[in-house]
Amino acid sequence: MGPETSVFPGKIRQFGFIVEDIDASITQWGALGVAPWLVMRDVAMEGCTYRGALSEPVISIALANSGDMQIELIQQHGDMPSIYQEFMKATGGGLNQVAYWVEDIDAVRAEAVAAGWTEVWRGDEDGPTQFSYLEHPDSPLAIVELMELNDATRSLGLAIQAAAEEWAPGKPILMT
Repeated sequence: MGPETSVFPGKIRQFGFIVEDIDASITQWGALGVAPWLVMRDVAMEGCTYRGALSEPVISIALANSGDMQIELIQQHGDMPSIYQEFMKATGGGLNQVAYWVEDIDAVRAEAVAAGWTEVWRGDEDGPTQFSYLEHPDSPLAIVELMELNDATRSLGLAIQAAAEEWAPGKPILMT
């Protein structure tokens, strides 16, 4: 698997970290100059599929940018089997995925599966934004995420990036 075989279009847009304590992680990233953070707490992930079975964990998510790169922090609450719990048990947390934002998620997912990638986590089929997590035995990291790029995700991403450009130490670390 080399650059000549990449099925993922464009550039990596996000690094996703699985964390044990989202507030402690926000503080640590803030000390590195990454802020402000948009935090969504206790989000019920309805209708997701984890390794072929229904999985509906509750998670908290925090998003911030450093330049063009978005950082995502994910903390799962409870013991529902999920890709997040799997990674936390295996590693204790850390960098889990990189994300590509794609307009035609179905086409990119189909191309990736045809190239040997396995879909392990999928959600929001009927919601505002579809996502798909894929793994490959030759990948240098655990997961590649495909996030549907649509009007909602595009405007949210631009708002988070603009907030980061305006942020300076001493300003609030959380977006309001």
